[in-house]
Amino acid sequence: MPSFDRIGVLGAGRAGTAFARAAARSGIDVQIASTRTPTQMRYHLMQYAPQARAVLAEEVADGVDLVILAVPQEDLDDVAPAWFTDRILVDATNRWHDEPLPEWFEKGLASGLSSSEVIAQRFDTATVVKALNHISHWAMDTPAADEERAAAVASDSPSAAKVVADLVSALGFAPVVASSLAAGRHTEPGTPYFNVAATSEQLARHFLA
Repeated sequence: MPSFDRIGVLGAGRAGTAFARAAARSGIDVQIASTRTPTQMRYHLMQYAPQARAVLAEEVADGVDLVILAVPQEDLDDVAPAWFTDRILVDATNRWHDEPLPEWFEKGLASGLSSSEVIAQRFDTATVVKALNHISHWAMDTPAADEERAAAVASDSPSAAKVVADLVSALGFAPVVASSLAAGRHTEPGTPYFNVAATSEQLARHFLA
């Protein structure tokens, strides 16, 4: 079981609410936020994440050690780095080629960094871990199968990677952990196991190469 009983999720779209549902099934409390106020999200969450508690975006990290970032990368200018100080920030976002990105994001990618490394530069008071981005919201709702399904975890912090690996296990997936955040580029759109089921052995062969 994970070493926490509550997480935060920033983003209440298909991915964010799927994470909230999966966490709830595992007995983990979820506080979730979006650009809308808790009152505005009320009916949306009743349908898509009824066990999650809506909070203001700037309060999504209050009282938790871990927050899943599940907002479009084009909207990251609206996310304040100070919200995640001294927290583990799970980067579950993806880079889409037709998506307009903030200027700082474009510059970071142009310098050769992976998208998660750019996010780590921006949110430098948090510890960033890349995870959960390569599993679709459909698969998040039905992780159980005859054969295990693996999920990648990438971070420059072994301790943070361990916490996120515990979360991945609680959600029903087998974690495969890389020792660098840069390895997260192997889980982005267009890579072999993006939205494709893989065993730990298959994912490790690709992800840890």
